[in-house]
Amino acid sequence: MDAPLPGTVSARVSAAGASPGRPDPRVSVIVPTWNEASALPSLLESLRRQTVREFEVIVADSGSTDGTQQVAAAFDARFLPGQRKGPAEGRNRGARAARTDTLVFVDADCLLPPQLLESILSALDDPAVVGGATLFRPIDGTAAERTLFFLASAYQKAMNVWGYPHNAGFCFFFRGSAFQRLAGLREDLFLNETHDIALRSRSIGGFVNLPVYVATSTRRFRKHGFARTVLHEYLGSTLLYYVARHAPPASFQPEPVR
Repeated sequence: MDAPLPGTVSARVSAAGASPGRPDPRVSVIVPTWNEASALPSLLESLRRQTVREFEVIVADSGSTDGTQQVAAAFDARFLPGQRKGPAEGRNRGARAARTDTLVFVDADCLLPPQLLESILSALDDPAVVGGATLFRPIDGTAAERTLFFLASAYQKAMNVWGYPHNAGFCFFFRGSAFQRLAGLREDLFLNETHDIALRSRSIGGFVNLPVYVATSTRRFRKHGFARTVLHEYLGSTLLYYVARHAPPASFQPEPVR
């Protein structure tokens, strides 16, 4: 029997498909939020420009106090609060609320290209594919930031070619049935939970890289600096995860940057 996903609370935003008279959604877009009032409008606007119109947006909020609820309401969103337990728990909650078998997970500080959902549906036309991730670039990045993100995307592509799927987590997708079989994301990991599920997915099917770039903010790099963010939060935790399949929360539980 497939293991149930952890988590019970969710909130759903209807972007296209949940209201009477509208077509049923083909895709469920899941956005974990905590105090994302400044970033969320741009993401929701980029969703409005998708070439695929039949989708729902599920907002798994974690106790926002900054007006995230008002932003959701401005976009005709249904908002229900949740507890603050980390992005993995929020994504799992969102997956439980999904009305479709195509789950797209995206961070609130991302901007999506118009063809994103169309590309994901095309990838899932292959029955051997159970999930995948996009490539990524910085929003208004400096030369150093663009170079760093280019190298990180190249590393992700190379790891997939070598048979060790890597998932940076900015934007990724799964078949709902596959996500259920994998019991969702590990909620004991505050970093590398997206790498973990990509690796575990090898046991049931293919995890692919889409040749599509999602833009994301560099707010963590700009607040904490490149050395701390890259060497400790990313490289350090990832290397430890690959060795021990675990990264101690006491050492790798970065505070969200807003």
